[in-house]
Order: sequence, then structure tokens, then C-alpha cells
Amino acid sequence: MDLLVIRHGKAEPHGDAGSDASRRLSEDGRKKLGRGARGLRKLVPALDALVSSPLVRAVESAEIVAEAYGDLGFEQTPVLEPYREPKELADWLAGRSESVLAIVGHEPLLSLASTWLLSGLRTSFLELGTGGALLLHFPGEIDAGRARLVFALTSWQLRKLR
Repeated sequence: MDLLVIRHGKAEPHGDAGSDASRRLSEDGRKKLGRGARGLRKLVPALDALVSSPLVRAVESAEIVAEAYGDLGFEQTPVLEPYREPKELADWLAGRSESVLAIVGHEPLLSLASTWLLSGLRTSFLELGTGGALLLHFPGEIDAGRARLVFALTSWQLRKLR
């Protein structure tokens, strides 16, 4: 499996009634993520599935990525919420059958889970900025230390690719 890990775009500082879950993408975040998603498609031309966190900024980001991939549909899962455990994500991934799966989520989960999948370490050595993406390849089983890093790019680098 190839796992494309995408962090949501830049969001507004506050959501409805101060709720973190309801924070929307900022206008600048929408524009930059749209350009970055077009660059991302040059590196990963096709996706078998796209899945996002249910938080508003991730759903809006997934909509933008889906549009860049030709109006690809997507689903949501709470496994991609910010403070979930990397092992929970790995178990969920192990139950998937796609060859190329893209996920849209949040920090700290994405960096922690990516580090754990690459090395087995529980302390992150990665920092995925807003709108950034990385691609992990699993030649076999999905578990700690089993992934291989294909690329890790910032939002700026992705926008330059478009």
C-alpha cells in the first residue's frame, strides 16, 4: 500500500462558539491547498480512496483534494482526529485494501503516526505543516517500523509543482 498523508490547509483561528472541531479553512488556506493539491496530483496521479477526519477543516481540505483528483468521492473516520493513537490508525489501515490511499487529518496524529510507522518511535521526528504531504510505502505488513518514506513536501513545495 502507498499511503498519502495530507495535513489540512490553514484554518481560521476560532470555530463556532470557540469549538476546535468547527474551525473552517481560511480563504488563504483554501487557495494554497487547491494549488498544492494540483501539484500533489503530478506526484501521485491517481488515488484509490480518500478519507478525512470528521473535523470541518479536514473535510473542507478533502473536498479540495477530491476536486483536484477529478471529483473523487471521500469518506470520513474518527480514527484521523488529532489526538488518536498511531496504533489505532495502523490497525484501521491494515483493514483497508487500496493500493493508493490518501488520508487528510491533523497534528499531532499525522507526524506521530508517520514517525511510528517509519521507525517504531513514539516521539515524532517529523513536523507536517498545514497543507503539507508525505507518501509512505508499505511493501508488506502495516505496523511500526514497516513503512518507507517516498517523499515529504511542504505546502510551498507542492504549490511549486503545479
